[in-house]
Amino acid sequence: MSAVSVPSRSRWPYVFVSAFLGTAIEQYDFLLYGTASALVFSKIFFPNLDPLAGTIASLGTYAAGYFARGAGALICGHFGDRIGRKKLLLATLLVMGVASTAVGCLPTYAMIGLWAPVLLTTLRVLQGFAIGGEQSGAIVLGVESAPAHRRGLYGSWSNSGSYGGALLSTGALLLTSLLPEPAFLSWGWRVPFLFSAVLVVIGLVGRAKLPETPEFKQLQATRSVARFPLRDLLRDQPRQVLIVFMARFGEITWSVFVLLFTVAYVTVQLKLPRSVILGAVMSGAAVGVFTVPLFAALSDRIGRKPLYLFGLLVCALYVWPYFSLLNTRDPLLITLAIVVALGVVHPLMYGPQGGFFADMFDARVRFSGVSIGAIGAVIGGGINPVICSSLLAQRGGDPYGVAWYITGSALFAACFVAWTPKRTAAQSTGAEPHAVPGSQV
Repeated sequence: MSAVSVPSRSRWPYVFVSAFLGTAIEQYDFLLYGTASALVFSKIFFPNLDPLAGTIASLGTYAAGYFARGAGALICGHFGDRIGRKKLLLATLLVMGVASTAVGCLPTYAMIGLWAPVLLTTLRVLQGFAIGGEQSGAIVLGVESAPAHRRGLYGSWSNSGSYGGALLSTGALLLTSLLPEPAFLSWGWRVPFLFSAVLVVIGLVGRAKLPETPEFKQLQATRSVARFPLRDLLRDQPRQVLIVFMARFGEITWSVFVLLFTVAYVTVQLKLPRSVILGAVMSGAAVGVFTVPLFAALSDRIGRKPLYLFGLLVCALYVWPYFSLLNTRDPLLITLAIVVALGVVHPLMYGPQGGFFADMFDARVRFSGVSIGAIGAVIGGGINPVICSSLLAQRGGDPYGVAWYITGSALFAACFVAWTPKRTAAQSTGAEPHAVPGSQV
């Protein structure tokens, strides 16, 4: 089978806008919920619990979205490999937008009682389902539209968009949290969710103009589209599946720990104003928007495996001084800790991740293969806030049990990344041509 031709220069702006902006919008919705879980939902949807128990309960609804994310990834991965990348990306964006806008309209516990948290959890499940397919599809879209020597960079645009979404969601809550407490809890928190309807319309218009990827077009032209991609994936490439699963587990354990647990820790445990932690997260996310593609471009030169491994090792070590900086209660030192965690440490993994995962799989099963990472996200991201909050409660507010958990998770994931096949690692640097449809990695 002949190699796929390099796309024309005129194509890349459409790919960038779709991968970056589409994922930014979906992550805005997804992370907005997570941040609101730590700041708001414990008070208005679980008001009968003490502050720490309420935080754990509201983060539990956040975890429900991660479990749905795994199911969404598998289902969307199947259809993304069957009917194409573009159609799935349009569908996931629409589902996310409807669910997030509905969260902004929900009545509280005081209005309808138990139905309030039930409806909240249901909408969170829909959000999780959508994001499970979105990010995998956007990564595949970028990698399959890239020149051979830029697959890491193109594959990072979606992840860079995730940081854009974190910046938007945190900024939106920061602005509304400046309202007086009664106004913020009664209606202010709803405004960012309702605004997502505007963002989704913009994203749908941009994504509708997106062409299908050259590699999937070739699969269609040669009638090579897999009938049962997940079956073929598990049969032919089980090693790669396990590596992607664990690599994603290690990376998202860190990011969710910083983005969600830290918000709750600083506001509930350290009793600092919301503006301190939200401003710090915004600063870290702003740096991450640029360092993610920077490290991705670096991975096109030195390889994605060594950069990813280095990032996991840094996570295992940095969590200790990270807590020391937080516990100073100094806003400047807290901001420094979070900017390093989000803007440097996490992008060491998040930058090369798209190209690293996508190049492990054949085009016939690539969407499904990359989506396996979302199953790792179920464990690393979904239960992480609950585990960390529970460890903190068990130790009476001492955070170093949480630190041991983060260190162990990072080192465990690093063992699997080190197991990456040599040929896949060589392809990741551009030393060998990337896999074409029907080939084996």
